[in-house]
Amino acid sequence: MLKNYFKIAWRNLLRNPAYSAINIVGLATGISACLLIFLFVQHELTYDREIPNSENIYRIVSNINFQGKNDHFGLSPMPLSEHMQREIPEVKQSARLGAIDKQTIWVGQQPFLEDHLVFADSTFFEVIPYTFLAGDPKTALDAPRSIVLSEELATKFFGSADNALGQLLTFTRYTFKVTGVVKSYKHSHLAVNAFLSQSTREEAIRLGKDPGGAAFAESRWLAISFYTYFTLHNPEAMPAFEQKLAQLVKNTVEPWIREQQLSATVRFEVQPIQDIHLSNSSEQELSPSGNKAYVYIFSVVALFLLLIACINYMNLATARSAKRAREVGLRKVVGADRYQIIKQFLGESILITLLALILALAMTELSIPLFNKLTDKQFTLSSFLNLNFILTLLGILLFVGLAAGSYPAFFLSGFRPVEVLKSDKSPRSGNSWLRRTLVVLQFTISLVLIIGTAVVYSQLQFLKNKSLGFDKEKVLAINLPVGDTTVARHLSVVMEQVKQHPNVKGVAQTGNIPGEELGRLLVLAEDNEGQEIDKTMNVMFVEPGFLELLGIQLKEGRAFDRGIPSDEKGAVMLNAAAVKWLGYDKPLGKRIKLIDYDAKVIGVTEDFNYASLHSPVDPLILVPLKHSNGYMVTKIQGQDMRKTVAFIERKWREFAPKHPIESFFLDDFFDQQYRAEEKMLAIFGYFAVLTILIACLGLFGLASFTAEQRTKEIGIRKVLGSTVWEIVLLLSKDFAVLVLVAIALALPLAWLGMQYWLQDFAYQVHMSTWLFVIAALGALSIALTTVGVQAARAALLNPIQALRSE
Repeated sequence: MLKNYFKIAWRNLLRNPAYSAINIVGLATGISACLLIFLFVQHELTYDREIPNSENIYRIVSNINFQGKNDHFGLSPMPLSEHMQREIPEVKQSARLGAIDKQTIWVGQQPFLEDHLVFADSTFFEVIPYTFLAGDPKTALDAPRSIVLSEELATKFFGSADNALGQLLTFTRYTFKVTGVVKSYKHSHLAVNAFLSQSTREEAIRLGKDPGGAAFAESRWLAISFYTYFTLHNPEAMPAFEQKLAQLVKNTVEPWIREQQLSATVRFEVQPIQDIHLSNSSEQELSPSGNKAYVYIFSVVALFLLLIACINYMNLATARSAKRAREVGLRKVVGADRYQIIKQFLGESILITLLALILALAMTELSIPLFNKLTDKQFTLSSFLNLNFILTLLGILLFVGLAAGSYPAFFLSGFRPVEVLKSDKSPRSGNSWLRRTLVVLQFTISLVLIIGTAVVYSQLQFLKNKSLGFDKEKVLAINLPVGDTTVARHLSVVMEQVKQHPNVKGVAQTGNIPGEELGRLLVLAEDNEGQEIDKTMNVMFVEPGFLELLGIQLKEGRAFDRGIPSDEKGAVMLNAAAVKWLGYDKPLGKRIKLIDYDAKVIGVTEDFNYASLHSPVDPLILVPLKHSNGYMVTKIQGQDMRKTVAFIERKWREFAPKHPIESFFLDDFFDQQYRAEEKMLAIFGYFAVLTILIACLGLFGLASFTAEQRTKEIGIRKVLGSTVWEIVLLLSKDFAVLVLVAIALALPLAWLGMQYWLQDFAYQVHMSTWLFVIAALGALSIALTTVGVQAARAALLNPIQALRSE
């Protein structure tokens, strides 16, 4: 019987090729889009799952509150790991990672500029197991100046993992011995190229060779500079661990804070390693976080696309019910019951869905290169051919087949054979009200996506073009090598040489640039009554001339000046937000203490957006740069940018031939903060187009069938003198009304949805009425064009042929 159902279904498909093609292509497009989103969602939701025992690996995150200002960090204090290991018996093992700046590494005489480097405790590989291709994980990081490389870095430096073991790598300050090579996790927040032994850092602090590290060590419980990972003997002991962690804060951390006479409160929380990637509330992560909201949004978009494809099938199937009425009547006369008729039509629906699924897989494979470009990922369909993916395909097959075929099956099986076979007229073609509702729903969803895409585009353009309080255009930045004293001593020489070029407006050195994630420091500030208050503020290290180079305006006081020796050791500047936050009436001359720095406020800048426009301008303290880290920034003028950049880079290579050059433009660097929005725009746009395509495909099929049903009426009207234009209007007006209803529903829904999305930004584009009007007119035009083409074909038919059609 089942074989017979599918045989009949196959014959029906061949008998109606146009109808079948519209259904299959529409369903395939919806399923393909759904599969692409599934790849993205599965990728985002499975970060760090490949790590063995990942369900029992956790990280400590820190919540620090200073006088009402709460900061949430993925980092934790330096001594926490040792205290946890010693005082909380539920802890099986704990270890720390400390990220470091980009470094120049010499392999023999060949320099390489590398990032994603970390200091790691010797116990790290006990907490997070890595596959060692060379070396012993138990001892690899025991000795000072030991380094474990990723397989990629070992191959880059030495050709293979085996060749790397025992080799020496020279950094600016130390020479490290390669004691291990590990296989990197491809799908993890742990984007690490090399692990340097933490004992190197501890030895340097002990010997007085790392004053900065020593200063942070002294601040102990407020030096939020390490990632602390741990495992438990028994995961079910987590409540007991959390209770004892809170007790540790109460017994150890809070007394230390009171001893320092600070007003801070500290709270530590546990974060499963599997949750890190999508917990985008933490600052200063090892790798870019995902966005849980976008995962949910795209999942909803996938369901919408699948729903629209199903609606198309339901609409066309019920509309064509008249063509199948006599077939149903005859089957019932010869003994078929309603249940058998339902099974027949559901079988037909599942067959169409199966064909659409096969086509969808081919479309997905062809679309993956473009999708990879939109998402900045490296998906392959074959990499997802696992049990979950196969179950998802089966789920889609059954869901779409049953959802799309259920109403037509129940509707058609309800025909009474006596009425169908006795009447000369065709029965009504399904529930007209339901079909109209489904068309409205289709275009409502489509228009919401179109408006969403337009708003995201407008917001992105607003972010990139808004006045930031500084000039980011035509500013070339060159990374300075870390810790190279020779470069530090002679940097002024190359800066003077670069200044001589007629297209160079100015050159300056700085420790930080706008768009870079800044450090946050505890400061002790003198208030208006002369008392000390403790605050945490973002800190930017700059050299004299940097503010002027970027056109950052002074509100009062003066900027740093090389001609005033006291500026180097005893001066700071504030932005206007910091002055307001500290409650200063007269900020100039106020004393401010940092960890190892006692200074007075010499100037106040106007607020400038040194960070993403997702957030308002936070309080900022500007401190004179004391080291050679950071950037040499050059403001370029004139039109011949390429030659000017080549001149600057040539001068730099002459000056620092041992160091690879890394240069970039400040505007590009700053705008990288909006990559998530750029991806969202690209994906939204892509799927908005697909949504309209699927909706119009269904509308075209529905318009075709409507025109076919009214062929005789069209012939009579033409004989009586109706023009082609009048007939086109007649056939189009019903669809136009449906699209107008969809517009009326979609506009408020889109406005509410995008208002919610824009809440993530401190600075928001104004959603112009014209944006909604243009989107609505665009959707209406596309719909009317789709219907109008089919209506015109029907209107141009010879009336004699039309009158003979029945």
